[in-house]
Amino acid sequence: MFDQVVFAGGGVRCTWQIGFWDAVASEIQMTPKVVSAVSAGALVSSLILMGKSLAAVDHFASEFRSNSKNIHWQNLFKSEPVFPHHDIYRRAMRKLFAGGLKKLRATADLRVAVAYSPEWLKGPLALLLGIGIDYSDTYISRSLHPDGARRIGYRQSFISVHKCTDELELERLILTSSCTPPLTPRQQFRGAEILDGGVVDSVPVGGLDPTPGRVLILLTRNYPQYPWCFTCHRGEQLWTYVQPKQPLSIRVWDFANPEALNRVFHAGRADGQAFLAMLLAGEHC
Repeated sequence: MFDQVVFAGGGVRCTWQIGFWDAVASEIQMTPKVVSAVSAGALVSSLILMGKSLAAVDHFASEFRSNSKNIHWQNLFKSEPVFPHHDIYRRAMRKLFAGGLKKLRATADLRVAVAYSPEWLKGPLALLLGIGIDYSDTYISRSLHPDGARRIGYRQSFISVHKCTDELELERLILTSSCTPPLTPRQQFRGAEILDGGVVDSVPVGGLDPTPGRVLILLTRNYPQYPWCFTCHRGEQLWTYVQPKQPLSIRVWDFANPEALNRVFHAGRADGQAFLAMLLAGEHC
């Protein structure tokens, strides 16, 4: 039904996308040719295409139960990390990606967004400005596709998972797309600071092919100025946006709340069932 799908970023909120997909995909034959994703949306879409997304929800819930808090100040002067997020993220991929790349590559062309700092802006200042723009876009801007980062030179590129030769390369690609210092280690490429791909656009439509067809765009943030489901024309394409009906009750980087993780998953399932009922009734967004 949908030729291409976009998975927005949003950290733990992306669990909503798993619940939505679980309710909808088998009923309407979701077999997209192209998937464009960023940050945690890239992780979630990888797991969905591998057929491992439900196992991922259980895995992360277990990890979150074992993690008592999101900042471990007692490790400030120790070798253990102050922020547990990177290790939890990486352990999940090492376990869940095992043996899954072949199926992923055979299922769809998944394109992962990565952001780079402007050439004129170097080092920590590029990180701080990028983090500031990301914060503004997330908590202040009401735009679906803000352009503040692009206007000052931040750029977003897309890398196909078809270029990954093994699961470790896929892991590195998603960690790159999710780079959010200090929660994850700082990364650089040819002198540019790498940042979470969502700094430029957390709804990464830039990875889509321009060919005619239908596009499903799965958000994770609630935009109150828009209906929960709406459709618009973009050239010869019909874009259908779907967002959570209600704001999701979990912070983007809350890795210590398994109960909220499960609530977000079930909210996604409920919204997916509502979307499916609408389609089966012949209604449109």
